[in-house]
Amino acid sequence: MERQARKESMLIPVLVILVTMYIITGMLLLLLAFLMYKLDLTEPVVNGAIIAIYIIAGFFGGFLMGKKTGVKKYLWGLLMGALYYGVLILVGLILHQGLGAEPVHLLSTMVLCLLSATAGGMVS
Repeated sequence: MERQARKESMLIPVLVILVTMYIITGMLLLLLAFLMYKLDLTEPVVNGAIIAIYIIAGFFGGFLMGKKTGVKKYLWGLLMGALYYGVLILVGLILHQGLGAEPVHLLSTMVLCLLSATAGGMVS
């Protein structure tokens, strides 16, 4: 019975932290768009910034989840990274009517999301 109550009590914090991760992502992407407009950034710089945004959002989400749970922080961080990546893929599928990316990019993005969130959970 306690286990079921624990699962239900963690659903809301997981969703709140996931939304927070996407708010951070949106704010950083807006900043990147502004910098692209003002500084005429090259494609490699923009790609690097997008990677950094994934890492920052993942780390922050894992950190918050680790602080919230207090136990098995790295696993909770891994969960947040997986959920973050899952929503990214889902939105990509809906918007592009397919994956629209090379498998190596999908795999590298998944690894970045999982590892950064796990690291955030471990640091918390």
